[in-house]
Parts: sequence; C-alpha cells; structure tokens
Amino acid sequence: MSAVRISGIRKTVRQFALAAVACMAVAGGAALVAAPDTTSASVPQQASGADVDWPNATPTPVAPTN
Repeated sequence: MSAVRISGIRKTVRQFALAAVACMAVAGGAALVAAPDTTSASVPQQASGADVDWPNATPTPVAPTN
C-alpha cells in the first residue's frame, strides 16, 4: 500500500465518523424536542369506577379482633 492510499482511507474513515457524530447530534436534538415535558404530563387514573378516590384513597377503620 502506498502512503497516498493509506491517507485516503484515513480521510474516508474520518469523514464517516464526522458524519455519524453529526447524525447522532441531530437525532438527539430531535428526540429532546419531541420528548414530552414532565411538568405538563397528566397523572394516570385507574378506570375502575367513579367511587374510587385514587391516588388519595381514604382508609376505612377496621375493628380489632381478639
């Protein structure tokens, strides 16, 4: 292999690595923009009926047994 060919391979690898880093940066930025904001996320509710006070359930007293 000549020095020119080795230099060309290095240049190609360097350009490929730079392109890969640029693509990942763009994809990461797009994912960051598209991610839902944590402050505006709604609290999930259980769909078991209107009588359920989830997540703040009121405890019912239980009589002690001997």
